[in-house]
Amino acid sequence: MAAFIDRIAFTSLAAAGLYLFFLNAWGSIPLAAALAFVCVALGRKLIASRPRRRLASAARVREELLRLAGLPDALAQAELTVLVQKRWPGEAFTLTPVLKHPEATLTSGDLLNAWKANREAARLVVAATCPAEPRARVYARELRSPDVAVVDSRALARLLRRSLPPEAPAPRVSARRKLRRLAARIATARVSPRNALLALSLLALYMRGAGPLYLFGALALLAHLGVAIAQRRVGRSLFEE
Repeated sequence: MAAFIDRIAFTSLAAAGLYLFFLNAWGSIPLAAALAFVCVALGRKLIASRPRRRLASAARVREELLRLAGLPDALAQAELTVLVQKRWPGEAFTLTPVLKHPEATLTSGDLLNAWKANREAARLVVAATCPAEPRARVYARELRSPDVAVVDSRALARLLRRSLPPEAPAPRVSARRKLRRLAARIATARVSPRNALLALSLLALYMRGAGPLYLFGALALLAHLGVAIAQRRVGRSLFEE
């Protein structure tokens, strides 16, 4: 949806700019509108004809970071070395992995431990499956013998987005399951008896001549209350489809 809105916005801005340009050049509104339409149509056709490289989604990248974090150190080191060498093929380095959950952080202490364990290396790359703290990045630039470069989860995410294979299209979800997911999200909000009282108050105000906004508010509150009550029931099957 966000990409669709962006396309509409950029197309509208391009059409408005071209229209103003042609209007200023020839002073004819119909001619400017026609030329702007033709230019936008040709531009969209040229952009659509260019081959696009599909990038992995953020969710897919996060799954891959979690997978790397769960690997044994030797396997993770081998995979991360290939990934980093692919981006910087002319660099010679020794890579050591710091395998943490992507929600954790790479600290100065982690860097010191990695540096001390690889003192024999000429240049050291610390590849972390989590983001590096700003102080850790500053500390990395101060280390010598070996020099240290940090490739944290932000840098790895950019590399993974281009190196991971295209994702298979997601399986279609039935309308019934979509409605159940929507109902479950609605039901997560806290519901109290005051919701019913507020809904009845709004409905009474609407009956006394208030605007339709009061009716919509009352119906929304009552629908939320009904969904929450329905979600609290115990189902007949443990795993419902």
